[in-house]
Amino acid sequence: MHGKLTRFLRFLGYDTLYRTSESVEEMLRESKQNARVVLSRSRQVISLCTKLQIPFIYLTSTDISKQLQVIKESLSLEIFFPPKTMRCSLCNGDLVSREKKEILGRIPAGTTTYYDEFWECSKCSQIFWMGSHWDDIKRIIDAE
Repeated sequence: MHGKLTRFLRFLGYDTLYRTSESVEEMLRESKQNARVVLSRSRQVISLCTKLQIPFIYLTSTDISKQLQVIKESLSLEIFFPPKTMRCSLCNGDLVSREKKEILGRIPAGTTTYYDEFWECSKCSQIFWMGSHWDDIKRIIDAE
């Protein structure tokens, strides 16, 4: 339900889990055990959070800018662009800075011509750089 929001929060440096295969009950148990805030548009999930005393933010909008604004206000988050730290948008792992020479052959040809900063996920080894998609991220952040 919130895949795009999850990726944005991770790009912005926030440790964000995304429920995919586990049940709602497993997700809530994990959230309670690890003091996580549940973000949901499901009234059923929010009702369970209330019952189990799990912190939550009820998101009513599908617009990513509005969702970020609600989260920012609810949790008193600071959103920096570019972010001070980033996390892997795929697996939530920490990103480690890499030199161009370390990642040659693992990214599309020509990318090193246009970009100088690269990061590698410490968990899944995905390579990242601030490509043109960051223009879209900045536009969405500026809109909130």
